[in-house]
Amino acid sequence: MIGYTKKENQQIQYLFNNKFVENKPVPFPQFGKKYNYSNIFYWAHLEAKETGEFPLHPHEGFEIMTFVLEGYVEHFDTASNVWTPIQAGGFQVIQSGSGLQHSEKIVKDSALFQIWFDPDFSKSLQTKPDYKDYTKEAIKSQIIDGIETYEYIGDSAVFHQTEDIRVSKEIYPVGRHSISLDRNYIYSIYLISGIATINSKVSNKDDFIVCEDEEELSIEVKETTELFVLKTPKEISYKTRI
Repeated sequence: MIGYTKKENQQIQYLFNNKFVENKPVPFPQFGKKYNYSNIFYWAHLEAKETGEFPLHPHEGFEIMTFVLEGYVEHFDTASNVWTPIQAGGFQVIQSGSGLQHSEKIVKDSALFQIWFDPDFSKSLQTKPDYKDYTKEAIKSQIIDGIETYEYIGDSAVFHQTEDIRVSKEIYPVGRHSISLDRNYIYSIYLISGIATINSKVSNKDDFIVCEDEEELSIEVKETTELFVLKTPKEISYKTRI
């Protein structure tokens, strides 16, 4: 089963007098519980039309990952009491645990993903909050069969609390590609740039594709295509907040 969601069919939200615009392939549950699945709680793509700031706000329980695609973000939290930048290609992993407060300043023309995972909310609430920032140099790319892959979460050295997940950015050259999938997992794919036909469906920038119970993905790339891919378990051993 493969589901396709065009950008215009995702939840769109304008923030802070239209300084930011978010399209949300996986919105918060109150906007459509049917979109939440596996251990993915929330996924937003944000573009900054002007420089703006999310004021100090709390988080708890969830593991929150921010991937800066373009521009840069400055992050402030109540533990360090300093602003720290995250440049394009860098990312941050927060274990919000028993609770922390933070703020984000996003500069004009920046773009980012923010993804929330449920690592077992009942247990994570009992842990001390923590986070770490990573520069783009922390993740080295690998090229296999012409596909360049940056693995952020999975076999990398990046610590994460949510078990059995993989987060990667994959760059496909023009041509035909056949990708083997594991039916025990759900593959969530966001097309960052390019044009590709994915299992006979033409896909463009900002399209969102979810693959479940599939053994193979056929990708015909018409122009160099950049995909952001989450691999998450089909079955979860704990009760999620979803």
